[in-house]
Amino acid sequence: MINDLHVKYKDAKFPLELVQMYADIIEADDVTKKVCFYIGKTERKQRSEDLGVSGITINDIVENVLVDRLTKVEKGRTYNYKETKTNIHRKTAERKVDKLLDMSLLFYKPVKPYKFLFLTIRGWQVIEELINRNKK
Repeated sequence: MINDLHVKYKDAKFPLELVQMYADIIEADDVTKKVCFYIGKTERKQRSEDLGVSGITINDIVENVLVDRLTKVEKGRTYNYKETKTNIHRKTAERKVDKLLDMSLLFYKPVKPYKFLFLTIRGWQVIEELINRNKK
């Protein structure tokens, strides 16, 4: 959701059933969950430091979000795949962010050549639901 559209629907909140549905969707995909939590933690940290909120870029996500994925391990002429914990691929991060943007959980402010990402009030609702589920 671009900033102009976000301003129009800034105070719109999801009903409880929709929050639970989106929480189920995000919880089903571990990578999306990690990206969503990273954006939330970073934004909260930026707000608490009172330095002004600058937003999160795709590069920040790529550098800081670790995922388990298969990597190629060569043994002579053959190779196997071994699961390792590495940084998320840029393309994967872009897809997950697009998914969250389409769900209207994020909005962005375009500042060439970057897009600064922020959580909407609906995004905070879903993260709160996910945190409550993890506590139980």
